[in-house]
Amino acid sequence: MSIEILPTAKEPKRERGKQRVAALIDAGAELFAEKGYEATTMTEIAQRAGAAIGSLYQFFPSKEALAEALFNRYAERAAASFARVEELAPGRPARELADLLIDYKLALRTDRDATIALSSSVAGIVERRKPLGDALRGRIASILRAANRALSEDEAAAAAVIVSQVMKIVPALAATENERPLPLIGETRKLLALYIGEVLRT
Repeated sequence: MSIEILPTAKEPKRERGKQRVAALIDAGAELFAEKGYEATTMTEIAQRAGAAIGSLYQFFPSKEALAEALFNRYAERAAASFARVEELAPGRPARELADLLIDYKLALRTDRDATIALSSSVAGIVERRKPLGDALRGRIASILRAANRALSEDEAAAAAVIVSQVMKIVPALAATENERPLPLIGETRKLLALYIGEVLRT
């Protein structure tokens, strides 16, 4: 039995090429989030990016290759962005910590929506998303334990699950808020701040 090996993305060497690749990935992210992975064509991605179809295939020989590049970018951005949260978290009151966590989710919304669309269509990406979620919950637990040394590892882990679940709904609420003038994100900030406040007082 032979194993199919998909062609991989080409790594640009010059700055202009890197900018072009970023624009192509941005276009893919927007379309995957809007239409879904299966319904999006390479021609549409090139058009959205304002690029020739040949330029798209030069860097991404398949839609799967572009999807992998998008997922990798999301993972890198998420890790770097959360490192900033960890840097700012020490000594923050519950409301400010809640704001940091929610702002983190809002900043990643487009790429996150696109990776969710990929998860049900691209083999391997759904499995790769789970370790990211596990790592994020572990980092949230560490922030909570640093703020309240009385928390046990199990208590911090349980609290991190609740915090991450609240964070998960933020992108969807933000999309709804764009359609209707409801203060959904503001209310979610209050909710998360109240919960974190209780955890830190335990």
